[in-house]
Amino acid sequence: MTGLIGRSAGDTEPEEMADAMVREDWYELESASEGAAAVGVLEHGTRDPDANVVWRGDGILGVVYGVVSNRDRLALSWGDLFRGIADDSRETLARLDGPFALACVDTRAGAVHLATDKAGSRPLYYAPVGDTGGADGPGEVDGVAFASELGPLVAERADPTLDPRAVGDLLLFGGVVGERTVLEGVGSLPPATRLTVDDGLSTERYWEPAAEGLAPSGYPDRWLADYRRALADVATTARDRTLWFPGDADSRIAAAVLADQSSPIRTLACASHSGGDRETAARVATNFETPNAGIHGDPGRHLVDAVADAVAATDAMVAWSAVDALPYVTDGLHEDADVLVHGDAALDAATWAGAIGADDSAASALYEHESVLPADTVRDLLAADADPLDAVDAVVANSVDGPAERTAVDAAAQVRAATELRTRAVQRGQVGTRTLASGSLLDTAARMPAAHRVGTRPISAPVGAGTPPIRRAVAERLGSDLAVIPTGPGGADSTASRREASGDEPGATAGDAYARRYATDDRFRRFVDDLLDGVAERAPLDADAVSALHERLAARELSTFAPVAALTGLELWARRHLDDDTAARGRSAVEVR
Repeated sequence: MTGLIGRSAGDTEPEEMADAMVREDWYELESASEGAAAVGVLEHGTRDPDANVVWRGDGILGVVYGVVSNRDRLALSWGDLFRGIADDSRETLARLDGPFALACVDTRAGAVHLATDKAGSRPLYYAPVGDTGGADGPGEVDGVAFASELGPLVAERADPTLDPRAVGDLLLFGGVVGERTVLEGVGSLPPATRLTVDDGLSTERYWEPAAEGLAPSGYPDRWLADYRRALADVATTARDRTLWFPGDADSRIAAAVLADQSSPIRTLACASHSGGDRETAARVATNFETPNAGIHGDPGRHLVDAVADAVAATDAMVAWSAVDALPYVTDGLHEDADVLVHGDAALDAATWAGAIGADDSAASALYEHESVLPADTVRDLLAADADPLDAVDAVVANSVDGPAERTAVDAAAQVRAATELRTRAVQRGQVGTRTLASGSLLDTAARMPAAHRVGTRPISAPVGAGTPPIRRAVAERLGSDLAVIPTGPGGADSTASRREASGDEPGATAGDAYARRYATDDRFRRFVDDLLDGVAERAPLDADAVSALHERLAARELSTFAPVAALTGLELWARRHLDDDTAARGRSAVEVR
């Protein structure tokens, strides 16, 4: 995987850390060091030349993985940016728009600053070096090692084990939320969070959306203005860009805005397990008079191999079944694109929050609409004493303190970073990606009036399923033929909970494709069986509960594949990184024939 690496103490070289990452033969490593401190970035090189930077000067080492999309507008040199982070990181970081993860090692002051962008578009993991703390948290530390993958940090733990609470998060939400990782003792930075190491270690959220909402009057115009600027900023950071069509209305709106800006672009349609949006992408390309490609399957590449690559790219921090277009994105994608631009309008994000009343609980609403498994089911699967609802409370506690609706919307954005945005690591293994992480856009989206979140759909409305009303209002203002092109299955009513959308209710289909594949594909079935048998015996899982889940899968009684994907990914990652036995650690999916 492309990504950043570094440390402020110790003797591990950047090349050694990079060797522990997933590699493609075209990757290039850029690094810098000063004394015991070192930083680096593993990147696509000429495939995405405008992304990533390593900077050294004035006793400071800096690295950005991704792009600071508004740096030109702010008139910041890289020296100004890293010196600002070293001297006053909160104020400087609050001005920056992503998508990025960054690190700044100030060798003058013996301090380290790590940060994620406001949307949490890229993972950033860290492990204290020489930690003198205990169960209550970190104490004084000698330094910190950090990376955008867990692999380089496994060696920092004397006895690496799975984190029970993180495993519970993975099963409850389909992704590990908050500051934990599947590797106990290694932390993760949520969106808009900075970590400072200076004798001790502390984390802080440096930016959050405003608590108050916005008036409905004029809101669509404000949203569209912020969206235009955010999309223009990321578009200018990619010379050769392709618009990704996952089958939702947001991509079509992005295409309309890019057309207004006369930005040359190609379209690439993703046929996910929910159907994809090939027709819309083709019609958009016709309007652009630019090339369009529909993703293609490689009959020589098996799903098992793709799953293995997806788990490696995401460190099992998200259920692999959430990754669109496997096995294409793990192998064929780099032949069709250099940089993928995601529309990321998120006009249907947390539409359910519009119905939250003043006396309702943000935590209850988040659990109801964003969980993919019931908490009781998760408790049964865990042998450890870890309450999965603790994760819900922790996410809400880290969210904006305001009316329940605002808190819930902000919390849902953190869940999105841990799930949907984390799956994009699989794409970044093949191409560059651009996710919208503009502070003004995220603030405006979070403060959307309830009247624009929920409503009814006029029979004549051509826009997707017509929910929420903001989507119709934006399309009307664009006034483009592109904006009224109907969307495919992904444009359906998005007010359902993630549990319903993932197939936990009768009639849902998201997990059905993998369940059918399990029933008909011998190699895939042996692969899943082997991993479920293994994870059943691994702490902190309950062997009987995992075996019961396995039996339900074999009997074709599971309505969602999400827990199977989460558990098989966890076992595959653990075998490679945690098992003492060399033979077991070296086992890979491709050996399951």
